[in-house]
Amino acid sequence: MEATRPFASGWCDPSFPLALGGVLQLWLCELWLLLLGSGLNAYFLPHEEDVDFINEYVTLHNDLRGNVYPRGSNLRFMTWDVALSRTARAWGKKCVFKPNIHLEEIHMAHPTFNGIGENMWVGPENEFTATVAIKSWYAEKKYFNFENGTCSKNCSNYMQIVWDNSYKVGCAVTPCKRIQNIRHAALFICNYAP
Repeated sequence: MEATRPFASGWCDPSFPLALGGVLQLWLCELWLLLLGSGLNAYFLPHEEDVDFINEYVTLHNDLRGNVYPRGSNLRFMTWDVALSRTARAWGKKCVFKPNIHLEEIHMAHPTFNGIGENMWVGPENEFTATVAIKSWYAEKKYFNFENGTCSKNCSNYMQIVWDNSYKVGCAVTPCKRIQNIRHAALFICNYAP
């Protein structure tokens, strides 16, 4: 006599006959259990060239830049740049929360621009959205003194978002097994030019 297989409640029903549909159902149940057991989750991070992802972060950058007070005299409209997003992805694949050391090198990070700016965010993969990360950078506004252009604490991420000469942005998010003490981390990087 064969031992009965355990079933995940709600996903598999042992009363299904093992006809073609039942075999498929059983196979899907076993696949689901295998994925659960492997530690993989069903959450997938967007690719750097995903149009919805691009629209989310470019639109948010422009909305936040449009709300800067006092208004920047040369504040330009941000547009997406594929080379900047690929640079962000390439550095993100290293899974280190440290600035890209090649951004100042001529033609290393971009075919046209040099002196590329960068913002980085790291957090749990299942909590990532571009909006959460970008708004956390923008929140550094409270440390910026508009009168003399200085920061009371780190506000470099905020300054990068509102840098008036910048008009190109490219971002990427990379899944990492671990960054610092965060398991299943998401490393989100935005690069800015010029």
